Amino acid sequence: MMRFRLMLLTAGLIGLQLAGCAMIESPRVAMRRMTRQFTPNPVDAGDDSDKDKGEWDFVGDEGRADYDRERDPDPWWGKIFVSEKARSIERNCGVDY
Repeated sequence: MMRFRLMLLTAGLIGLQLAGCAMIESPRVAMRRMTRQFTPNPVDAGDDSDKDKGEWDFVGDEGRADYDRERDPDPWWGKIFVSEKARSIERNCGVDY
């Protein structure tokens, strides 16, 4: 009876060791899976939040209807250093480059 329990305990410990090793993947496989996860796919959509769609251009025209549009005295500054989204916001406020 004691021998049977010892054999059962040994088989159980070996089974636990093998099952635990089977659950953990090798570092190479884990690294490959992680790099695939962060690699962009060609079907991923691009971020178009910086593109001006012009859907709110009428707001500046209606809100500043009594005022003339302003011209920026240094237009080269805005064309070089100001983003397209910032230019769109300033255009809605009545400032042209």
